Amino acid sequence: MKTAKYLLTFTFLPLLFLARGCAKDAEETYDEDQDYYEVHYGKNDKVTKEMAIESWESFFKQSQDLIDITETNLSSLETKIDEADGDEKIEMQQVSNASNLALLKLKARRIKRNKEFSAELQTYNPDDPTVQQKNEAFMKQFKRDMFDLNTTLDNLLEKSRSGYYK
Repeated sequence: MKTAKYLLTFTFLPLLFLARGCAKDAEETYDEDQDYYEVHYGKNDKVTKEMAIESWESFFKQSQDLIDITETNLSSLETKIDEADGDEKIEMQQVSNASNLALLKLKARRIKRNKEFSAELQTYNPDDPTVQQKNEAFMKQFKRDMFDLNTTLDNLLEKSRSGYYK
């Protein structure tokens, strides 16, 4: 058992250092495609169909990045769960299960709103702000829910890293 543990440690450490190096490399490069602009329209602004589509597509890309970050955090938590025991493992597993469920619900809501928006585009009227208002409300709530979810995951991971359970 000890041999397997040491073997696993020596195969996992180089991968960890490689991932760490890749993360540093990723921080050093700047990609303008990752630079998102949030557009908010006022009640008196006329939002054309093209403007609404552009705003939604920008959000959709940004939301996918948020989903990717959350999935990475969940993967990190799963790794920590495998290493944990006792109360720490139980708490982490509960958070992981709840977070996975919350993420699935958020993805489903995003897909549903995307379908609704596509249908609404068929009869889009720039004088009627309801479609844009629905999108704005959805975007705001989605980002808030993703932020809350990632905060929970980050706090638990930090708690584990800090040695709180030891």
